[in-house]
Amino acid sequence: MFGRGSAAIIVFNPLAVPNLTVRTFLFQLGVVTGLWIGLFALNGWLFDRLAFSEQVSWIFLPAALRMIAVLLAGWVGALGIFLGSVATSIYLLGLNDPDYILIVGGISALAPTAALLLCARFWGTQLNLAGLSATHLLLLSTVSAGFTAVMHNAYFVFLGTVDAVASSTGAMFVGDLIGTLIVLYGAKWVLHALVPKSATGSA
Repeated sequence: MFGRGSAAIIVFNPLAVPNLTVRTFLFQLGVVTGLWIGLFALNGWLFDRLAFSEQVSWIFLPAALRMIAVLLAGWVGALGIFLGSVATSIYLLGLNDPDYILIVGGISALAPTAALLLCARFWGTQLNLAGLSATHLLLLSTVSAGFTAVMHNAYFVFLGTVDAVASSTGAMFVGDLIGTLIVLYGAKWVLHALVPKSATGSA
């Protein structure tokens, strides 16, 4: 139900969402939000000892969902990322700092969207996850991780909550990139196994 049409079930186009029913919208939103919360919990369980700081981990699996959700569901995916980030932040921090929670959630949703818009200027206005080459996936993941690390740490600097800015930005970049590549390449393998070539196009 993540489709945008019969010929391209995973097309990214953030400016137009044709044939989006309320039921599909709620389904996509709920799935993305739930997956973010689940991946966040799984990441904490598996990689808790790899945390660089309170806000940064050397491996961050939910970073992959940022890219996949926007590729699959456009702005609905970005909204799901925002809600998932808000939910996990409330779980960790409570409601003591709502501005922080909303801004961090906004950055989590905006960074992959900005990365995809930038890449779309060079690769075309529509991006297909199953049809992207390995090189494109690597570049897309790198750009998204860069946007995320820089935007988050710029906000942390503004708040005065980070001292070693370069180290924090580098650690977040590495953690997001590793987490994204782990899940993104796994998703690409599954899609190639399940989706006919005629539907996905050549890589």
